[in-house]
Amino acid sequence: MVRVSVIVPVYNAEKFLTQCLSSLANQTLKDIEIIAINDGSTDSSLDIMQRFADMYKDKIKIIDSPNEGVGAARNKGLDMATGEFIKFVDADDYLSLNILGKMYNLAKENNVSLVRGNFQTLIGPFKMRDTAGWSNIKGSKIIDVKENKDYIVTELPGIGNKLISRKLIGDLKFPEGIKWEDLAIVPVVVASSEKLFHLDEPVYNYRIHLNTTVTDFIKAIPSVLDIIKSLETLEREMTTRVLNKDYEAQIESLYILHTLFRVENAMTWVNFPKSKKEVVINSLINIIALKYPNWRNNDVIKKYSELNPLFKFTMHRLNNYTKNYFQIDDREELEKRIKLSFEHDNAQKRR
Repeated sequence: MVRVSVIVPVYNAEKFLTQCLSSLANQTLKDIEIIAINDGSTDSSLDIMQRFADMYKDKIKIIDSPNEGVGAARNKGLDMATGEFIKFVDADDYLSLNILGKMYNLAKENNVSLVRGNFQTLIGPFKMRDTAGWSNIKGSKIIDVKENKDYIVTELPGIGNKLISRKLIGDLKFPEGIKWEDLAIVPVVVASSEKLFHLDEPVYNYRIHLNTTVTDFIKAIPSVLDIIKSLETLEREMTTRVLNKDYEAQIESLYILHTLFRVENAMTWVNFPKSKKEVVINSLINIIALKYPNWRNNDVIKKYSELNPLFKFTMHRLNNYTKNYFQIDDREELEKRIKLSFEHDNAQKRR
C-alpha cells in the first residue's frame, strides 16, 4: 500500500496538464501513485498522459475511458487506488511540491483521517488571496467536528483542498452525470472524520478560467436541478452513515444555502427571459419550502447573509422575482416547470 493515491480526472486539459502532472510526479513525498483518468478527451491530453507514464513507469497509471464526466472519472480512480490516503486534483490545477508530504505528516502526527487546507486561486498569471471558507477559524489546529457541527456547512465544499484517508471514504462514490458532485461527498467525509486538522495555509492551486467562469455564471444552466440531486445524495449518505440525526440542522442549512446559491445565479442569467427566470426561481424557492417551510428563519442563512453583503442584497432582490409566488405541493410539477422553461427558451432560440 502506498501512502497517497492522487486521482486526476482529465478532459481536454492539454494547456495545463504538463504543469499538473509535473507537480505531482515531483512531490517530495515519493511513496505515492498517480491515477490519471482520460475522460474522453479530444485534444492531446492522452498523449501527454502517456508521455508522463513512460517517464514515471512505477508512479503513474492511466485509465482511458469515454466521456462520462468528472464524477464517473473520480469513481474509476477510487476503484484502482491502493493508497492509505486519497488526494483529488483537477487536471488544470497543480500542487506545490511539498504539499502531499506536509499533509500526510500532519495526518499521522495528529492521528486524524482528514487534513484540509486553503485554496490558492489563480486567474491568469495572478495569484489571489487564499480562500479558507467562512468558519472564522484562524490558525492551524485540530477541529473536533462533533463539537463544531456547523463546520460541515462553513467548510468549502470542494474536494481538492483535502487529504482523506481511504478508510474514511469507504464505499462513498461521487454522483455521476451531474454538476456540484463534490457537495454530495465533502460534508459526509468531514462529519465522518469526527476530528480533522484544519491547516490555515494554501495547499491547492486552483485555476479560474475567467472567460469560461463568467460565462458559466451568467448563462442559464439547464442542469440547475442537479443541485437538488446532489443535496439529496448528501442526505442519503449521511443517513447511511447514521449521521443524519446528529447533523440534522446542518443538513437543512446546506440544502437551503446551496439551493439559494443557484437562485442567486439565476438572477444574473442573460439572454434568458425574465418571465422564465421567475418560473425557475419561484420553483426552486417552492422546492425549498416543501422540505423546510420555515427556511427564511434558518440561523446559518442569517449568519451567511451578514458575512456576505452581496448575498444579503440578493436575498432582498428575491422579492422582485417572487411577487407572484406560486405555491405548488407537487415536487414533480415544480421540476417539470423548470425543465419546460429551458425547453421553451431553447425552442425559441432555434427559430
